[in-house]
Amino acid sequence: MSVRDLMTTDLVTVPLGATLEAAVGEMLGNRVGSVLVTDGERPVGIITETDVLAAGSGTERPFGDIPVSRAMSPNLVTIGPEKRPQDAVEKMQNYGIKKVVVTEDEELLGIVTTTDLVRHQSDLVEEVTDIDRTQSYPSL
Repeated sequence: MSVRDLMTTDLVTVPLGATLEAAVGEMLGNRVGSVLVTDGERPVGIITETDVLAAGSGTERPFGDIPVSRAMSPNLVTIGPEKRPQDAVEKMQNYGIKKVVVTEDEELLGIVTTTDLVRHQSDLVEEVTDIDRTQSYPSL
């Protein structure tokens, strides 16, 4: 199993020039906890629910006056689609995040979240069990 098998490809994005109000509207309208910020086709950041709360508590300005560039996390943590789910988990643990953006050659392909990993947990357990069986009982 690879990250490609787990990732969500129906991505919600906002352009770099959007406001925080637009980003929140996309989150609510699509029932998601984050939106990716893009500059053209290139992903340049992510805005999560936590980022929205931090922006809202840090200013008295309305969300329509706050550019997404001020609220987004610009340092995207990415992973390739052929990596193992365990690699995504390690990145999440190492960076203290709940979402990893899936890219290939700077092209945005999808996102893997902790929810995606939990949803596929039984598949992962089965895969690990198969690996264990193969290593414990090699064919003769």
